[in-house]
Amino acid sequence: MRLRLPFTLALLFSLPALAGDSAYTALRVLGRQDKDMLNRVVEMRGLSGAPQPDAWKISVDEPRARGGIREYEIRRGKIVSERTPIGRPLGAAMNFNQLNLDSEGVFTLANQEAQKAAVAFDRMDYLLKAGTGGGAPVWDVQLLEGRENTGRMTIAADSGTVLQRQFTRAPRGPRRDPEFDRDPLDRRPLPPPPEDDARWQQSDGRWSQPGESFRGIDDFFHRLTQRAERRSEKLKNFFTGESPGR
Repeated sequence: MRLRLPFTLALLFSLPALAGDSAYTALRVLGRQDKDMLNRVVEMRGLSGAPQPDAWKISVDEPRARGGIREYEIRRGKIVSERTPIGRPLGAAMNFNQLNLDSEGVFTLANQEAQKAAVAFDRMDYLLKAGTGGGAPVWDVQLLEGRENTGRMTIAADSGTVLQRQFTRAPRGPRRDPEFDRDPLDRRPLPPPPEDDARWQQSDGRWSQPGESFRGIDDFFHRLTQRAERRSEKLKNFFTGESPGR
């Protein structure tokens, strides 16, 4: 009989896995290579994250490359390889103005859903891509336990809403009413924060405005921080019933 450890305890015995970069960190590395590439990212993949993958593969739209795609592998804060794959059509470039959820947050949400369903997993595969019809980016994650696929989820990268969930192994214990397993945001989606809020605008001309191309890696993460702060305030008001500005 194999001893089963809770996921959090198992991590203590696999410390090297904790050194993996988050998606935001990998994007920062890519932006330092060429800031314009951040506007042409079509896909990010990370395999066997426990909780974060050892490496990220980022595919960038590159018309001059063979196959029209250039793929970068980022590991431990560095670009370790670069290739031009062919025969694998990809979707549209992602709009990072709508990217509010890092891979660390994705793991937290997926782990919560798996715990509610009593489904075990010991690692996770990540895929970040544009939504249907070029919509807001979505995270498509797959849960793995040993050699088995135990679940799959699609999570909106702008709001953190769990769009789809499917577990391939029967949960242990009694089933709960599905209504109680739904994320509160599924029942009452939050409106997007206003982009013209004066509190989040800069008047010194250093930063780009929503809808404009990024002016550099610092500009990209400046706008990312603004969106995270706005989302945090919206969530606080949603759960506390407070009005903005109080």
